[in-house]
Amino acid sequence: MNYRIGTRLWSGILVLLVLFWALSLFTVKQYPGLPTPPELTLWGLPVLRYTRDIASMLTLGCLVVGAFLIVGRSPRVLRWALGWVMIWLITLITLTVFTISDVEAISPWAALNPTTWWSFLGDSYIGRVFAFQLAAVAAVWALLAFAHRRTSRALAWSAVVLSLAACAAPALLGHGGFSSEHVAMTISLGIHIAAVSLWVGGLAVALAALVTDRALLGTLMPRFSLMALWCVVVLAETGLLNASLRVGSASSFVGSMYGSLILVKAVLLGWLIWFGWQQRTKIIPSLDQLPDARAAISTYAGGEFLLMAAAIAVSITLSRIGFEAATSVAGLFTPIAILMLALAAPLLLATVRNTQQVRAKTSFSRNYPELASVVLIVAIIEVCGIGITTSVFGVQLGVIAGSILIFAAGWFWSVSIDGPRCRTGVIMAMVGFPLALLLADAIAKSASDWRILVVTIVATEALLIWQLSTRTRATHDFDALEPSHV
Repeated sequence: MNYRIGTRLWSGILVLLVLFWALSLFTVKQYPGLPTPPELTLWGLPVLRYTRDIASMLTLGCLVVGAFLIVGRSPRVLRWALGWVMIWLITLITLTVFTISDVEAISPWAALNPTTWWSFLGDSYIGRVFAFQLAAVAAVWALLAFAHRRTSRALAWSAVVLSLAACAAPALLGHGGFSSEHVAMTISLGIHIAAVSLWVGGLAVALAALVTDRALLGTLMPRFSLMALWCVVVLAETGLLNASLRVGSASSFVGSMYGSLILVKAVLLGWLIWFGWQQRTKIIPSLDQLPDARAAISTYAGGEFLLMAAAIAVSITLSRIGFEAATSVAGLFTPIAILMLALAAPLLLATVRNTQQVRAKTSFSRNYPELASVVLIVAIIEVCGIGITTSVFGVQLGVIAGSILIFAAGWFWSVSIDGPRCRTGVIMAMVGFPLALLLADAIAKSASDWRILVVTIVATEALLIWQLSTRTRATHDFDALEPSHV
């Protein structure tokens, strides 16, 4: 078994723990006379959920790549699936124990009682979902354990269908699964999870297969790229549907933590689409001409893995928050929403723009990054702190107008750092953006938790440091091609 598949995906555990800490999800309100889950359960549940998701994705990826994407099937990759499905099953059993501990407010050791197990699996809705997952994963393990040497297409399809069903089953544990009024929500979330599992697991296993066999380079990546494209289409459609069903107003998108994390997922998906499109349009068509095609693919895939890990961590955090928490103080912007609207989303569009056209030699914005930085800072303070747009246009329309204004200021700044003076603009943002966040939060109607502010500022600095290194390098490469500068 190859345990090194998708190594960078495990970085999401750190993101997950930071998010849970920032949102105070490791603490439970205590009421007199009522028991609460132990600390071990509160910390163990998110880690186990993340491990279950990664193990399920890698199992599904091994099955799809080994049985369908590699010409003639690959027994080696299918043997990887046998190991990962065992990890999936063990993790799922442990997760069941911790879920019983959480639901019953008992210790994990007490949750090992067989009577408690049978009562949970048979009498509760959550337990029946877990029972289905356990049965499906055990069936996949049995299929692979007893028939992997003579794998047929029908057997492979059976294993893939069972794996997809087990991957999508957690959708029934969401709030949409408890009411017949939200059937569309549950079904779309299940399809969303299945598409994510195919995309993430397929990429990780495809890259691992290329490392072990270079001969697969010319056939495997084009096939995976086509599958990934369909997965992205399904992800975008189901994600949009789920967001519209769960968050019903513009103010909830930017003023609640649930809506803000949906914005984070949307921006991460946008960056992932850009990475995948670069790989599909630039790397794959030129595989024969590249001196080290595997290194080029690994470079793009490494960035994708980090973003995928963060997106999975955000998804688990959303499931823990629950969409009933998508209520907000009218007209407020959370620090995370400000980061997405002012920096992350505009930088994404600016990056896409730079890959589609040649950089102009002169422009007003490129010559004055200081002005763009000041405009961005002032826009954040005026819209998110003083609330100038909501006071003029009302809550919902004001939030929409304010979001557009912040995004426009972020776009102006993103374009301004696309030039020889990019360092000035980025450094000013590294200093001014955190100050603008703190000032806007201090004068807003409701203050954010200090932990959310800290996490947002750290994420902002990391994003800007990355932009500083990439933009500086790109500027040097571009200017080296020019005989003179204006």
